[in-house]
Amino acid sequence: LFSPLVDAGHRAVIFDRFRGVQDTVVGEGTHFLIPWVQKPIIFDCRSRPRNIPVITGSKDLQNVNITLRILFRPVTAQLPRIFTSIGEDYDERVLPSITTEILKSVVVRTV
Repeated sequence: LFSPLVDAGHRAVIFDRFRGVQDTVVGEGTHFLIPWVQKPIIFDCRSRPRNIPVITGSKDLQNVNITLRILFRPVTAQLPRIFTSIGEDYDERVLPSITTEILKSVVVRTV
């Protein structure tokens, strides 16, 4: 039996070759898996910073360069859904588009 180690601040989603992605999220510690049948996908659930530069326009059509720094972490209970619908690189796919849209709407209202 294979026993992956899930470090502190991390969680794992188990992919089973016969049943697909399991609905349960595995916590920290050592867990037993069946080799070639089950595979752990480990996610970092600690708060991480990310800087996102955005160039947007103000009300008077001036260009504004802003860098937004956000702290993000996934919702632990939603990790199986995040993995199946978005993938392991959810932060690369979701965060830039959401932060760009929100930042543009805020800049247009304030500047």
